[in-house]
Amino acid sequence: MFGKSKNDVAGSTGMGSELTVKADYINIPVQLLAGFLDDTRGVIRNVYYYALYSRYIQTEKGTDKDRYKMACLYYGFQETDREENLKKGKYLYDRFQHAPMTGIERSLFSEYNRGDKSEFDKACFLAYHALKSIVAGKIFQKSDNKLLWARMDGKVKTIQDVSELSDRLRFYTQEYQTLKIKRELRDNWGLVYYAQHTRGFYVSFKLDLKSLILEAMKRKKKSVEKQRLLLIRKLEAEAQAKLNKGFPVS
Repeated sequence: MFGKSKNDVAGSTGMGSELTVKADYINIPVQLLAGFLDDTRGVIRNVYYYALYSRYIQTEKGTDKDRYKMACLYYGFQETDREENLKKGKYLYDRFQHAPMTGIERSLFSEYNRGDKSEFDKACFLAYHALKSIVAGKIFQKSDNKLLWARMDGKVKTIQDVSELSDRLRFYTQEYQTLKIKRELRDNWGLVYYAQHTRGFYVSFKLDLKSLILEAMKRKKKSVEKQRLLLIRKLEAEAQAKLNKGFPVS
């Protein structure tokens, strides 16, 4: 994907020796996904830089060279241009402190590094990792399309209008396209999705559909009960106000 430069993430043998890989996931800030549809190569490279540096600083023992080697071994990356890669990784690491995180499966990173994916595949990749950043460490989470689109675009906070999104991503905010992505994630990416009679939708990567529906209904019941109590308090306040003014309460 990156040609034959010595700076390439992958050489002719792929992403390095898979026998040495220890990482199941590459954890990154969701902002690194920005521009993925326009410059997939650049985003994949930044994930590579970020991953190497974040692992490098977690390794406390050894020389800089040893620590860098261990980071490469951890991800199965080839050892190239240590100083340059760490410099770029540090820049990204410092820039995106305290950010919502998402985890890219190591095998999926290799798959998308090859550069033979359609734009729809890439949109699904974005949506999958956007939803993972929304669910985070929870078993399930409720969301809506605006937050989903925002995270797909590498934004931390939800949007108010699709005009806030990058031009390329706006295409996937069409109802048909968004639904098509969700169905693909449901059928082939392990997403469990429920959106019947709810504002927004519920998603999980751990629960089965029956369990997710149960959790959604629990929340809905609590919400209905909360609204009922709020209405009662409102009516009580109105009645008390009439009593205070000496009006009869009918």
